Amino acid sequence: MTYHPTRSVARWRSRALAVVLAVAGIMAGGVTAAEAHDILIRTSPAGGSVVAVVPVHVMLTFDQPALAVGTEIIVTGPAGPVQTGAAVLVNNTVSEYLRPGSPAGRYTVVWRVTSIDGHPVSGKFSFTANSPSQAQQATPITSTTSTTPGKSGHGSALWVVAGGILVVLLLVGFIITRKPRITPHDERGPES
Repeated sequence: MTYHPTRSVARWRSRALAVVLAVAGIMAGGVTAAEAHDILIRTSPAGGSVVAVVPVHVMLTFDQPALAVGTEIIVTGPAGPVQTGAAVLVNNTVSEYLRPGSPAGRYTVVWRVTSIDGHPVSGKFSFTANSPSQAQQATPITSTTSTTPGKSGHGSALWVVAGGILVVLLLVGFIITRKPRITPHDERGPES
C-alpha cells in the first residue's frame, strides 16, 4: 500500500471537526437548560374561575421578570376589548387594567410576554364575572419595569454562552493552524 499524506491530513481534520461539533452540541444543550423562558405561575382571576365583579385589572405572575418590549395582554368581554393602556410590569408580574363599567359575562385573556432572554411566550385563559364593574375605578398606579438580569439567573447563562463560543473558536483555530504529524509508512506500524 502507498501512504498518502493528504488523506491522513483530511482524515485528521474531519475527526477534529467532529469533536468540535460534538462539543458545540453538548454546550448548546447546557445553554438551553440555562435559558429557560418565563413560566406562568398563576393568574388573577384564575383561569376558569367565576368572580363576583369584573376585576379592576388582570394580573399574571411569572417565575422571572419579563421585558416590556412585545409584552401585551388583550382582555375581551361580552362587549369587546376592555383593556386600557399598556401592560404594567412590576418585578415578575404583568398587569392589564380594565375599563370601568365593563359588563358581566365571560372574559377571555390572551397574553404574550417577552422573556428576559428575548423569546416570547404566550397563552390564553378565561374567567366569568357575575356583575359589572363599577362605573369609576381608582386610577391605575404606574409602575417601574424591573428587568435586572442578575436577579433572573440569565446573567450567568450569558457567561456560559460567551465561554462556549470562545471554546469553539479556540478549537476551530487550533484545527486550522495545527498540522498533524506525518510519518513515513514504514514508521507507522501495521495498518488496521
